[in-house]
Amino acid sequence: LKPERGSTPGLPAQASPSDMEAISGLAAGVESSLGVGANFAQVLTWLVIFSLGYLVLQLLQGLSKGGLTGRRSRGSAVLLFGQPGAGKTALFFRLRDQEEVQSVSSLKALRDKISIQELEGIGPLDVVDCPGHQRMKGKAEDLIKEARCIVYLVDSEDKQRLKDVAEHLYELMTNPEVLELHMPILLAFNKIDLPSARTEKFIVDEIEREIEMMRSSRGATLEGQDQADSYLGVDGEKFKLLEHAPCPVEICRISVKQAALGPVFDFLRQQFS
Repeated sequence: LKPERGSTPGLPAQASPSDMEAISGLAAGVESSLGVGANFAQVLTWLVIFSLGYLVLQLLQGLSKGGLTGRRSRGSAVLLFGQPGAGKTALFFRLRDQEEVQSVSSLKALRDKISIQELEGIGPLDVVDCPGHQRMKGKAEDLIKEARCIVYLVDSEDKQRLKDVAEHLYELMTNPEVLELHMPILLAFNKIDLPSARTEKFIVDEIEREIEMMRSSRGATLEGQDQADSYLGVDGEKFKLLEHAPCPVEICRISVKQAALGPVFDFLRQQFS
């Protein structure tokens, strides 16, 4: 293409006179500062302008993409949640030391980098045993921003605790961090080695029943945005854990005592591969 009359070869024809004057001034500055010829200074000036324009464009595209997705990246920790006595601490030591440990409920989080033999090529994993006591739940949930996933242990034998489990799961599934990070949760029904262990269906049904009652009671006491932010499920339908949870939820049956942890390893492999 031939340049328009009065334009400088190599410069865009659509540049306004004021733009051209400014660019010519920059080129003159380059020429005097570097002691190079006029043509070379002009080419160098345009290369710098194009490079800066490209960087600005990439920056704007990155900001636009981040604004559209609105989702941060998850952390790298594995959080062990659950009620006191569900087996969180026993699982922590089973993963770390490959042995059964008689543990008691703790008011202090346990945290360690653990290389899990069954997860070859993955790790070590940052595993956190979060205390299950009610007064410690707030501190434990502060760790969610650091998490890659949550393994939530449930005592399959303790029917009375299922209400507490449902309440905690309700809090987790309406937690802004869990929602924003789309946090995967594995519900691991522990102690299946015991004859009195409840079935998977029984536990899920009980949790869904308790959450359904909480939906009704909490919906009646909250209004407007508070109600929307703390509401689980689909309006007009009974709550279904696997269908209506706002984040990925899987369920499995395990025995920490007997080291029957295959589903836990599968879940962790899926999250960290």
